[in-house]
Amino acid sequence: MRCGFFLLAILFYSCNSSPIQKKLSSSDSLVINFNVPNTDVVVKTVITTEENAINRLSQFVDSKSAEQFKCGYDGNMIFYSKGEALLPIVFKYKEAGCRHFLFELDGKLTNTAISNEAADLLQSLEEGKNTY
Repeated sequence: MRCGFFLLAILFYSCNSSPIQKKLSSSDSLVINFNVPNTDVVVKTVITTEENAINRLSQFVDSKSAEQFKCGYDGNMIFYSKGEALLPIVFKYKEAGCRHFLFELDGKLTNTAISNEAADLLQSLEEGKNTY
């Protein structure tokens, strides 16, 4: 009985996962680079293998669609699985009217919104606080 319930739960989860969650579900590490705004000059890099942090950021990326802004970027992040890059993402979070993640998924350029909570987390990571 327990085994059947467990298999049913896995099936339910896999059927209801978004394409982003499916892509990132095997992530075991994450690298976040913070740039001088609108440049490629990296001012801080945060690397984590902490499952909670990886899951939280992947959930933030998996948000509602956003318009395609043309206001530059504050950094990028790359989700990895066993050393292989799964999904590179650029982001803009410092400018309230322009917050978004941008990435290519299944050959399609995708923009998703950055919530206030996600922006606060990115800001705290850039400031060196490791609270997820």
